[in-house]
Amino acid sequence: MVGASDLAFRLLLRRHGAQLCYTEMLFAHRFLSDPSYREAKLRTTPADRPLVVQFCATDAPTLAGAARLAAPQCDAIDLNLGCPLPSATQPPFGAALLAREHWPLVGAMVAALAGATPLPVFCKIRLLESVEATVELARLLEARGCRVLCVHGRAVPPPREHRAQRQWPADLDAIASVARAVRIPVLSNGNTRCGRDVQLNVDRTGAAGVMSAEGLLQNPLLFEKLDEPSPRELGEAALEYLRLAAEWPPGMRVVRSHIMWMLGKSGSAARAHFAHSGPFTSQQLRLALLGAESVAQFEELVHLTLLSDG
Repeated sequence: MVGASDLAFRLLLRRHGAQLCYTEMLFAHRFLSDPSYREAKLRTTPADRPLVVQFCATDAPTLAGAARLAAPQCDAIDLNLGCPLPSATQPPFGAALLAREHWPLVGAMVAALAGATPLPVFCKIRLLESVEATVELARLLEARGCRVLCVHGRAVPPPREHRAQRQWPADLDAIASVARAVRIPVLSNGNTRCGRDVQLNVDRTGAAGVMSAEGLLQNPLLFEKLDEPSPRELGEAALEYLRLAAEWPPGMRVVRSHIMWMLGKSGSAARAHFAHSGPFTSQQLRLALLGAESVAQFEELVHLTLLSDG
């Protein structure tokens, strides 16, 4: 959730059923060396707990140092091994570290995290080329000190299919195999758009819990309501987010992105189509959203699209 798991949005989700929140993925080397980056990226408040600070990293000492700086403001430290961005290769971080050649480094980073602070170590992975390989990696992470493992039920997509893979069904049976193979809690990630999906996911995987990312961007009421929300319910949630964003400003670019998601955005921001466009065409709404530069302007657009009786 790079650029999306801001404090205002986390507070919104906590009000509507989320029991645990993660920061966006933070770069350990920048967090360790740049005080302005730390201040901008790790904004929190007592109501924002329990909180997991999520890092990507390429070496163990840097990751351990970043974890020590973050520890006073959070409840767990996560090593992201799931980010599929094609750019995450030089040096490798995120899902690029899932290649077997990098497993010794991954094990060293998890062990360094476990020794750096008294906080529990979380890891997030994707499915590998086989269930057996995924289980092998999960057991390695557990042995090196991981205490909670999140498994995203899709493999790393080819670069040209990065966006399309979001629509592929997650392999919940593979997640179930991983959950049975380790002794630590496993969180299942994938195929959640509403509350009913959460329960189906738990029933199918036997996981200790469910993580959602993109599903929450589209439906921040996901952990509160069994069914998908009505436009009016989405509109009320959008206004609630905007009030929180006024109190804890994440920047208008982040606000714009959240409102676009709640309006049912599909496609890139430059060519977005919207499920909820009110009196606008998708092109008109896109231009209005791109031109909005204040919370008040976004509130007006929410009223016109999601809260209008017309």
